[in-house]
Amino acid sequence: MPLSPDGAPVSPSSSVHQEALETLDAKRAYLRFLDMPINRKIMAETESGFRKQGIDHTADLEIGSLRAAQNFWVAPDMVTLVNGAFSTMPDEEVLLEEPPAPHGFLLLGKPFTQRCSDIECGLDHPFIGFHWRPAHRVLPANQYADEQHDDGLLFTWLAPVSADEREWMPTPFSPVNSASFIPTGRPLNTSYSVEIGAMSAESAELCKYARAMWTLMQQPLATNTDAHPYRALRRRLEKDNHPPAPVTLVTLRRKVGARAGAGEGSTVDWSHRWVVRGHWRNQWHPRLQQHRATWITEHVKGPQDKPLVVKGKVVVWRR
Repeated sequence: MPLSPDGAPVSPSSSVHQEALETLDAKRAYLRFLDMPINRKIMAETESGFRKQGIDHTADLEIGSLRAAQNFWVAPDMVTLVNGAFSTMPDEEVLLEEPPAPHGFLLLGKPFTQRCSDIECGLDHPFIGFHWRPAHRVLPANQYADEQHDDGLLFTWLAPVSADEREWMPTPFSPVNSASFIPTGRPLNTSYSVEIGAMSAESAELCKYARAMWTLMQQPLATNTDAHPYRALRRRLEKDNHPPAPVTLVTLRRKVGARAGAGEGSTVDWSHRWVVRGHWRNQWHPRLQQHRATWITEHVKGPQDKPLVVKGKVVVWRR
């Protein structure tokens, strides 16, 4: 039986907890990396660019948010679900309460990849997680509009650092490009934003992915449990003045069984069962007190005593 860093026996079921707790050490290394003089200098040079957009984005704000952020680790099966669902997520009004925490640090159990639009590259670039925090934007008045104030969310995507890069970059991941701002209180029309050049296709895709992740991880199809740092890890975190907070594990809830669905209690004599593909449905969200898109996972409908007829491609998840 494997042992924990404290020397205690670890059951096979807790191996996922061990992997999730690595999030805290990874975040600790990333914070040290951001606090290095050279990286503070780089962030200072980008401050003016954000200031022109009416956003405060400094090294101190970023580091302070990361220290305060709730930690999340998303299991590979949950990543698979988001990978299949995010592209069809509707462009609804963005809410400041949409994320599961005001400040968040989220790592993926397996990378999410995105095809580069640069024709000279064309490679699939991996992303391993993202960090978000609340932000405020002030757009100055011009001849066409008055001064505009927007509350919103600022998030930064993280890419894994290769083994070769780790020799000179002491962090398991690094920020990708610059942070993206999402204004709240209005629909996020990503297609139109890309069309008029206000948002790149890559940014729009990453934005949709983050929103789908926030939505799906708070729905009943996901289960959230906390993994608390063991003694040696707590000491390392405290030494770096880093709060030893738990990591929330986000995993896909196991299916209890096939759903009978339509046909039960009705007079229709169905001749077979069928597969309903995963899709988004507009349903009432009690926490947000409004209707929001809800992911309906793939399931079987029809009478249990009828044969299953499968048409087209069906993706089967084995757990």
